[in-house]
Amino acid sequence: MNKVKALLKKIWTYDLVHIAVYSVVLELVIECFNRRGIMGLAIPFMHPIIFIYNTLIVMVTMTLALFFRRRVFVYCVVSVVWVGLALTNFIILSSRKTPFTAMDFYLVKDAIKVAGLYINIFEVILIVILVAAAIAGLVILWRKGPKIEVTIKKTKFYAYAVVQMVLVFLAAYGMGTTLLLTNTVEGHFGNLAQAYKKYGFCHCFVSSVLDRGISKSNLYSEEYMGSMKKNLDEVDTEASSKTPNIIFVQLESFFDPSHVKGITMSENPLPNFQKLVSECSSGYLSVPCFGAGTCNTEFEVQTGINIDDFGPGEYPYRTIMKSKVCESMAYDLKNLGYATHAIHNNDGTFYDRNLVFSHLGYDTFTSIEYMDGITETPMGWAKDDILTGEITKALDSTEGTDYVFTISVQGHGDYPSTPVEGYTPQIKVTDFPIPEQQTAFEYYVNQIHEMDDFIGELVETLSERDEEIVLVMYGDHLPTFDFTENMLSNGDKYQTQYFIWSNFDMEKGNNDLQAYQLSSYVMERLGISEGYIMKYHQSKKDESEEEYLKNLKILEYDILYGKKKIYGGETPYKATDLKMGISDIEITDVYNYNDYVFIEGSNFNDYSCVMINGKEYATEKISDRLLRISGAKVKKSDLVVVAQKGKDKVELSRVSYSVKQ
Repeated sequence: MNKVKALLKKIWTYDLVHIAVYSVVLELVIECFNRRGIMGLAIPFMHPIIFIYNTLIVMVTMTLALFFRRRVFVYCVVSVVWVGLALTNFIILSSRKTPFTAMDFYLVKDAIKVAGLYINIFEVILIVILVAAAIAGLVILWRKGPKIEVTIKKTKFYAYAVVQMVLVFLAAYGMGTTLLLTNTVEGHFGNLAQAYKKYGFCHCFVSSVLDRGISKSNLYSEEYMGSMKKNLDEVDTEASSKTPNIIFVQLESFFDPSHVKGITMSENPLPNFQKLVSECSSGYLSVPCFGAGTCNTEFEVQTGINIDDFGPGEYPYRTIMKSKVCESMAYDLKNLGYATHAIHNNDGTFYDRNLVFSHLGYDTFTSIEYMDGITETPMGWAKDDILTGEITKALDSTEGTDYVFTISVQGHGDYPSTPVEGYTPQIKVTDFPIPEQQTAFEYYVNQIHEMDDFIGELVETLSERDEEIVLVMYGDHLPTFDFTENMLSNGDKYQTQYFIWSNFDMEKGNNDLQAYQLSSYVMERLGISEGYIMKYHQSKKDESEEEYLKNLKILEYDILYGKKKIYGGETPYKATDLKMGISDIEITDVYNYNDYVFIEGSNFNDYSCVMINGKEYATEKISDRLLRISGAKVKKSDLVVVAQKGKDKVELSRVSYSVKQ
């Protein structure tokens, strides 16, 4: 027995043994958070290879401690970082169904905007306390924690550290490469949520750090792209004499709740949508996200680019699209003389749309900061009925044809888990398969019932216009409920539905599509074939799936990351001078009256902010033609500015006026 103790004591003197033990414990904690329960403790027995691989990833980071004398402190810092990431994933999964990835750091600003809708003040306080406690603990450990004695030269000390780190890295890299080559794990995930559970948090999160953008194919070359270009240039779509107005409406978290097995509803919540699906061209739409990720469905529909070809959990709006222009339906239709408009009844800065839409070919972008007469849901989201007037305004703004891409927001989560005071749902829902989400689902059903009213109103309004119109409507993803495929009659929680309505005769078709195929399909129905991505989808969709997706990815790489060989070496698209809002905001007069300054003009709303000589004042909207501020006086030559600012206080546009009195 004494010999065993002596052996164990001797083994414990090796640094890598410490690191291995700490990493095993830390990996168990991480997986408990990842699987949202103590089942994480069973991973070594259920998936031993995956567990060892993820532990090696943790060990690589733990070897950083070998370069410091305060090793316990560094072990704790590394542990706090990993636990913090795992805990963040745990919290995020309680409000959305997409796990936490490195790309979420790009979304911090947007997350802060809506945090109050997902976590209450008690949870905020608890998070602050935990962060403060972790920082305080690390500070105390830094000041009073143990230091190891170094009895060798510094060069040898660091050399040993480097050797051990390299050995652990090679072990992790070698095992990871082997697992990837044998398809034991995947480096690219079609279903991110399933991948995190199947392959472990550490592997998936690290993949999201290292794998970004669209990877370059070994086939990519000037000759390969030349052949593709020649082939696509020969695409000859039967042109139509029709050039109708084209309207796309992406409906937030929208799907037909009758697809949930076993539920009972007191009335049909979607009579308009179901009627249009049955009478018009329609089908299922496979979207790249579940429960969240609106902008990725949006990106696929507009560009025809497959989100699966990017890194895990990547949001192109937040990465490549902030600096690059991209072929899109807006650019394609601009080539045919269309005016292009984007509309969204939420903050213009959300997902950086105020920057991205100029790189997607839009002339105007009307966000909530340019809308008046908005009503809100009990959870604080703008209702979608405002969009009918905004779409009409876009159509009326030009004499020619218009393309209008609209993103709704009313169906957005989070949904209340307890009845909302003062709110009485019109439709009662029973027997929802997840009892603890019964109240939330009933609230959701009533919100999409109002969205269905908007659908009916929009179609009726458009049908009365004396011009040809095509309207495409679809859901961006399913709402944030704990659905499984078995709960849904269509058996796929990554499917929504779409329909194509027109006020002129169009042959009815029923096709199930990928989101990145929707625009090219609609355009093909109209006899439009513009742009290489659109031509590719229209001409290659019947090829084998493997060949179709392989060449699509090569084309996407060339357009966004490569040498633009499909265009002859230089993109033909230029960023537009994006105008915020359709109607011009104007100041016609500024004057003092009693204790106030009044600003007269046009198209003011609740987001209009007044500044005098650079100083901002609390602004009261009297009407869309009159603003009022107190605590100031104006005199001749003072510069008065009316700026449009959202809740995040980012200025989207401004108009100026020099006082004449």
